[in-house]
Amino acid sequence: MDNRATSHMTGNGGNLTSYFNMSNNITVGNGHHIPVVGSGHASLPNSLTLNNVLHAPKLIKNLVYVRKFTIDNDVSVEFDSFGFSVKKFQTGTLLMRCNSSGDLYPIPTSQHTAAALSPPSTFSTSSTELWHCRLGHPRAPVLNSLHRNKFLLCNKFRDDFFCQSCPLGKQIKLPFSNSLSFTCMPFDIVQSDFWTSPVLSSGGHHYYVLFLDDFTDFLWSFPISNKSQVYSIFSQFRAHIQTQFERQIKCFQCDNDKEYHNNLFQKSCEQNGMLFRFSCPHTSPQNGKAERIIRTINNIILTLLAHASIPPIFWHHAL
Repeated sequence: MDNRATSHMTGNGGNLTSYFNMSNNITVGNGHHIPVVGSGHASLPNSLTLNNVLHAPKLIKNLVYVRKFTIDNDVSVEFDSFGFSVKKFQTGTLLMRCNSSGDLYPIPTSQHTAAALSPPSTFSTSSTELWHCRLGHPRAPVLNSLHRNKFLLCNKFRDDFFCQSCPLGKQIKLPFSNSLSFTCMPFDIVQSDFWTSPVLSSGGHHYYVLFLDDFTDFLWSFPISNKSQVYSIFSQFRAHIQTQFERQIKCFQCDNDKEYHNNLFQKSCEQNGMLFRFSCPHTSPQNGKAERIIRTINNIILTLLAHASIPPIFWHHAL
């Protein structure tokens, strides 16, 4: 073809806008001349345009000059054995996907083949696992939301698959084996933990200490002003158990904080026949029940205060 063939060409002038009449011709490879009677512009899905399309009625196929198409629309075109993709050059956003099963790469124009065109906000793939990997291993609710809103058109969508890599990459600590200790009666093991509030309460409390019965999961909590009060609170709690339940605390489980790891606690345990058991350093899950109940209590406290529109300084009332 001659140099005029470096433009898009069509045999149907009805697809063109801004049409201009002209009289010219193009020379094809066998030396024959094909008359050109006009030129204009054409539109493709997703705001893509074909500028300066020559109208040659004797053409059997519409032809797109790829280089001109990429320059005019600031896009890139990727060809493969199944078709081609048109993407934004700067961002790589998919604008159009056209499948091909023959020798040419056609651009579908009928409604029947419009499904082959992917709008910018829609992606398709064959499995949920593949999109889970492509999107950076999001949680299942994220994938469910994308699929529900038709952003992911998966042929095999599953919400019950398990990713082996997520636990290895996301968990903060390796899991601890289950504790082998067990209790048969109330107060066989009493667990305790201590929490510091970031906000001083209106009653002057900056901390609270809790005691949790391992057998019944019954909980006692006490707001305090100073860390030195922990031992006196424990002494009152032990006396309460002896009087009200006629039971003795057999084992006291706590972490290595200095509020517990001191002579007062050790002497009290020795005098009353209690085992005083500390968690191993850097293994807080050994005192896991008390650790988890503190988080539960704090969540409840914050929720109660937010629901009642009460300032955080009243956290000790919520406790």
